[in-house]
Amino acid sequence: MDLERLDAWLDGLDPRARVNSVSMLDGYLTALVIGPASIPPDEWFDDLFGARGRIAAAQGTMLAAIEAIVARFNAIGETLATAPARYAPILEKTGDGLAHPHPWCLGFLAAMQLRLDAWRPLLDAERAESLMLLPITLYCGDSMGAPFDALPRGGPNIVDLLSDAYHEIPRAVPTIREYWMPQRVREANGQR
Repeated sequence: MDLERLDAWLDGLDPRARVNSVSMLDGYLTALVIGPASIPPDEWFDDLFGARGRIAAAQGTMLAAIEAIVARFNAIGETLATAPARYAPILEKTGDGLAHPHPWCLGFLAAMQLRLDAWRPLLDAERAESLMLLPITLYCGDSMGAPFDALPRGGPNIVDLLSDAYHEIPRAVPTIREYWMPQRVREANGQR
């Protein structure tokens, strides 16, 4: 299944999946790849699709979708490991061809929810490290649509940043990956 077919399939699922587009899925997968802890695929497929996401029972279109998702997950990881400067998020486009980063960023935030406590050092607006997430969190809103509270006190106006902060996402993603890498290595070696 190619990404275009995967996008249509995600959009047509009933009941809806946790993500409803390839852009949102790409943000979700990116957060899994670069986050503070490894998350088993069974867990995140269950988060994405509920009972439909059981890898061992998948067949037909669901199996093809899982294979496409795993291929994108692996592509993100390989690009970030071998050529991080070439990393590019899959962003939706508006009708007039402008980038629409919100779905990608919301997918990223959805994956963060799986280990939100582990992400806390980057969510504390009082810490300089929170600026790494800023190009992403700027496009996330709470349930009422208000911007995610990610700006340090006395920082720039959110409206001024929203117009082009998404240009920083391809640089922020490798930076976040590097921030968490020592922790991920310790985890892989069975250390805390």
